[in-house]
Amino acid sequence: MPNKRLGQNFLINNSISKKIIDFAKLDTNSNVLEVGSGRQALTKLIKNYYPRSFIVVEYDKTLHSLNEKLFFNTNYKSINSDALKFKEKQHFKHNLTIISNLPYNISSALLIKWIRYQGEYKNINKMILMFQKEMGDRIVANKDTKKYGRLSIISKAFFKIKKIMNVNKKNFYPIPKVDSVVLEFDPLKKNKIHMKEMQQLEKITNFFFNARRKKNKKKIEKMFTKKQIEDYNLAKFFDYRPENISEEEYYMMSKII
Repeated sequence: MPNKRLGQNFLINNSISKKIIDFAKLDTNSNVLEVGSGRQALTKLIKNYYPRSFIVVEYDKTLHSLNEKLFFNTNYKSINSDALKFKEKQHFKHNLTIISNLPYNISSALLIKWIRYQGEYKNINKMILMFQKEMGDRIVANKDTKKYGRLSIISKAFFKIKKIMNVNKKNFYPIPKVDSVVLEFDPLKKNKIHMKEMQQLEKITNFFFNARRKKNKKKIEKMFTKKQIEDYNLAKFFDYRPENISEEEYYMMSKII
């Protein structure tokens, strides 16, 4: 039975599973990480592409045991672990493809973890990730919209992101309360910020968007010196709200703080 505490909602539509894997463009040179195998809807399809390496991280011991049976007599691995503690760099040296119907309760934390990983190692070839629709819409949101925020700003510093498929909630068991969406993350050739600025970007976006309906004047005056405000003309943002500042402008601020 699905474990509600672990945010498990199993994908049960085979045609959708196949579409997800098709977007990943796997071949025998692929190195694949899947988080949360569920009923192996994606796992079995990935295995059939005979990737060079394939690791599933599965927290549920029963599902982990099923994966071990599936991988018997192969060099593929199922690791019974918390995905947030899994060390990708210890298992994958380059060209990592991450495919996952993400556990809903840790999806944003996993995304931030992989963004940091890409920022530090530039090791990800592609990510095909399924989110609850609300969160997916926030990740792809643009400036001047209500859903634009820290997730979209941080994600777009390292990836080009595209919505590739909406998935109706009826395609899962148990049926969740909301629909899902599949996003494709392609790494940028050049990151928009350096990793040393990532912490500043997270700090700025957290601070600004925690009071997203308030204008920015007091926030800017609290976070930056008078000289910084003058040198970088930050006063032009005083009457804006957080969603009216572009990603590039947030990246600029993360460099000067």
